[in-house]
Amino acid sequence: MTTMTDVPTRITSPEPTQGPAPSHSPPDTRYSPGINTARFLGWFSIGLGLAEILAPRAMAELTGIRSPRLLQVYGLREVACGLGILSSRRPAAWLWARVAGDAMDLATLGGPLLDGDSDQRQRACAAAVAVAGVTLLDIAAAGQQSAAAALEG
Repeated sequence: MTTMTDVPTRITSPEPTQGPAPSHSPPDTRYSPGINTARFLGWFSIGLGLAEILAPRAMAELTGIRSPRLLQVYGLREVACGLGILSSRRPAAWLWARVAGDAMDLATLGGPLLDGDSDQRQRACAAAVAVAGVTLLDIAAAGQQSAAAALEG
């Protein structure tokens, strides 16, 4: 059980100076702004990817996309991005890869939106709105992580 006096350990190298002099140790990169959002997106990506790989027909039915095989390929991309985000100290590149994947997803959803039957269009529209929302979150997280990486040098 943790108490109010427990302070998380900071990861610093080299050791900070002691006393009133300023420390010249590097910033604590494990706790940069937006890292929790990036980690959430990593886990979300793995979960979505596994659903697309293991249940492609159900995901095709849910989204209105006609090709379960294409969804499995997209699932592999999602899992790769998720693992990259979770294993990177600075996951900005992996988050930008998610943004590119979102663009691919939206382009793929355009097919059923344009020439699908009424039911397919409704499902594709709902999926496109969901993907667009996640895309905004991906862009924000990628921007934060890119800025943090730039400040780190």
